[in-house]
Amino acid sequence: MRMKRQNENQKIMDRARKARRERISGERSRERRGYSAGDAENQVGDKEGKGMVKVVRLNGEELYLNMLQIESMESIPETKVKMMNGDYYLVRDSADSITDQIRAFIKSCFVYEDKSE
Repeated sequence: MRMKRQNENQKIMDRARKARRERISGERSRERRGYSAGDAENQVGDKEGKGMVKVVRLNGEELYLNMLQIESMESIPETKVKMMNGDYYLVRDSADSITDQIRAFIKSCFVYEDKSE
């Protein structure tokens, strides 16, 4: 009886470990959206990624996030970026570097005219 319970507990822990690994690597959210692991080009509308924030996941994979869909960021030892749809990504980039990318893009959208003439 005890051996059977121990095996069941081990199976539960293995499933939890697998789910945690998928959540960190982003496999689960890619599968939900129908992307394969190598389809990063399909997620970005254009190759330059205008309006997108470039971040690097913990496993070294580059990821482009829509800056308008970022809901919040949390700086734990790594940076946790929460999106509007509830997904979140753990990335190596600091919250400041992500904020700087957003500021630089917004600044590039505005044209200032020199009215001193």
